[in-house]
Parts: sequence; structure tokens; C-alpha cells
Amino acid sequence: MEIFNAVRSTHPQPSNQAQSEGEATYKKVQKSHKSSMQEQKELLQKSDQKSDRDKIKKELQEITERLNKEMDPLKTSIRFGFNDKVDELYVSVIDTSNNQVIRKIPSDEAMRLAEKMRELVGMLFDKKG
Repeated sequence: MEIFNAVRSTHPQPSNQAQSEGEATYKKVQKSHKSSMQEQKELLQKSDQKSDRDKIKKELQEITERLNKEMDPLKTSIRFGFNDKVDELYVSVIDTSNNQVIRKIPSDEAMRLAEKMRELVGMLFDKKG
């Protein structure tokens, strides 16, 4: 007990103002740490979303290639494709005698319109600002 009192008397106790300043500094550091952790989580989520989108695009392109390979032995005039700009699959009906596209579903005009609408939505609802 005497040792404890001796140590206590040699080390002065911080004043209430010093304690409150220390607590305020601690809270600021803790708050900035929380915000930096939140930023890191958001960046990880964004990178995960981008990698998920890239995986899905790659899978869709592989699926279209497989579909076309499966259709070859049937000698059909249907071809599948994937539009990167709109991220959609499309079907083409082709005249096999001259390889001319008879019809595309959705049409080129519809895909261009969808592409322009995505651009407009991106401009209107910009997440950055």
C-alpha cells in the first residue's frame, strides 16, 4: 500500500482539462479511424462489384459461344451474340445462303437507344457529385 501511495505521489494526476483534451483527441482519432475503415469497406465493395460484373460478362460471352457451337450441327440460321456496351444478349436470324442478317432481336436501334439511355442515367444520377 505504501508503495502505491509513493508512486502516486511522485506522478502528479492530470488535471480535468488535460483529461478532457486527451479524451477529445482520443475520440477524434477513433472517429477518423472509423471513417477510414468505412472508406476501405466501400472501396472493397466497389472492387468486388466490378469483378463480379466482369465475371458475369465473361460467362455470358462463353455461353453465347457454346450456344453457337451447339447450333452449328443443326444447320440453323440463328446466332447468339453479346453486346458489351449494353451488357445484353441478342439473337440474329441469318440467311445461310449468303450469311446476311435477316433480323436481330433486339434490333440495333433498340440497343443503341439502350446505350444512350444508360449514358443519360449516368449523367443524371452521378454518384460522385
